[in-house]
Amino acid sequence: MRYLYFLQQFFERLPAPAFIKDNRFRFIWINKELENVLQLPEGKLIGKLESEILGDEEINNIDRKVMRTRRNQIHEKVINGRYFSIHRMPIRLGDGSYGVAGVMFDMTEKVLEQSLYKLQSFVEKIIIEALSNSEGDPTKFAVELGMKFHAEYPEIAYALLKDNDYVVGKEDEKVLEKAKGLNELKSFTVEKKHYMVIPVENYKFIIHVPEEYTDISKAISSFLSSQALAAIRFLQTQKIYKEMVTSFESLSKLVSLWEKSTSLEEYLQSMLNELVKLVPEAQKASIWMLDGDIYKCVAVYNYDDEIKNTVFRADEDNYGPAIGENKVVELDEAYKLNLESPQRDLWIKAGVTEPNFIPLVGSVKIGDKRLVIISLDNFEGKRFSEASKKLLQVFVEILSAFLRK
Repeated sequence: MRYLYFLQQFFERLPAPAFIKDNRFRFIWINKELENVLQLPEGKLIGKLESEILGDEEINNIDRKVMRTRRNQIHEKVINGRYFSIHRMPIRLGDGSYGVAGVMFDMTEKVLEQSLYKLQSFVEKIIIEALSNSEGDPTKFAVELGMKFHAEYPEIAYALLKDNDYVVGKEDEKVLEKAKGLNELKSFTVEKKHYMVIPVENYKFIIHVPEEYTDISKAISSFLSSQALAAIRFLQTQKIYKEMVTSFESLSKLVSLWEKSTSLEEYLQSMLNELVKLVPEAQKASIWMLDGDIYKCVAVYNYDDEIKNTVFRADEDNYGPAIGENKVVELDEAYKLNLESPQRDLWIKAGVTEPNFIPLVGSVKIGDKRLVIISLDNFEGKRFSEASKKLLQVFVEILSAFLRK
C-alpha cells in the first residue's frame, strides 16, 4: 500500500495527465491534469471505464495486453482536439492483483506542425499536377485539385462550387447553402460538424474540419487559398492571352469585310454580326451613326426593325457626353439615361430602361463630322470582362484609322 501511496503522490505532482486502474480497467485514481483533459470532474470518472468515456473499445484491448504481457504499451490518441502519446504500464495493486497505470504526454504542437507541413507539401504537389492536367482551363484545374485532395484526405475534402453552383464532391444541401452565403475565408457549423469555405476567385472550396485538424484549419485553408488563387490567375491570364490572339485575328477579318460591302451601312451591319460573336456578354447590339446633327441607327443585332429605323437629333443624345471620341466605356447606369430620354417609350419597349441593362459602348470618329457609336448590350446585369473591353477598344482604334482613309 505504501508503494501505491508514493506512486499516487508522484503522479499527483506530475505536470501531465495520469491515472491508475484496477484489474477490471476501472479508474481508481486520477490526477487533476486528467480531469482537465477529459473535461470531467473526479466524481464522474472514478469507477468508470475509460473506453466508455471516450467511446473507444480498443482501449480495453490495450489494457488487457498490458496486464497479460506485463509490458508497457505506447499508443496515440486524439482527445478533445489534443494529440496525446499515452504510455500504459502494469502496476501491482494493494491486494496483489495487477492494474494499469498511465501517463499522457501532449504532443499536439509537434503533431500539428508536422501535419501542417505535410498538408502544405501535399497541396503544392497536387497544384502542380492539377495545372499540368488542366489544359489551360481554370474549372478543370479546380475540379482536378478537389479530386486529388479528396483522394488523399477524404475526411477533409468536401465539395467545390463555381459561381455558387455545385461542381463536384458531396451534396449535402444544408452545408452547400451555408457555404453559398459566405464570401470570405470562414468556418461554419452544420449539425455539430465544423466546415470551412475557401473562396478562390469565382470558386469555393468547402472542407470538413475534423476535431484533430481544428487548430491548423485556418493556416492550411489560407495556404490553399493563396496557392490555388495564383494558379487560377495564371490560367486565366493564359486563357485571356489566347483569346486575345484569336480575337485580333478575327478583328483583321472584320476589317476585310469592307471589300465585300457596297456601302458603309452594309459593312457596319456585317461587321456587327461578326463582332458580337467575339464578345460573350453581348446579347444584343446596335450601331448608330451621327451625320451632321442627326443620329441614325444603321445596324442591329437581336433588336427589331423599330430600333433600326430610329432617328433622333444630336442634342437628344444622352450617351455621347459620357463616352468621348475613339473610346470604350461600360455605362453603369445607362438605364437611367434612357428613362430621361425623349425616346423613353421606345427604350422601354427595347428593354434598355431596366436596372440590369449594361452596355459596353465604343465611339469611332470618322473625319471631322461623322461619329459611329457601337453599343454591345447585356440585359442580365453581367459586367463585361477586361478581355471584351480591350477587344472593343482595339477594334475602335483600327476602325477609326481604317474609315479615315
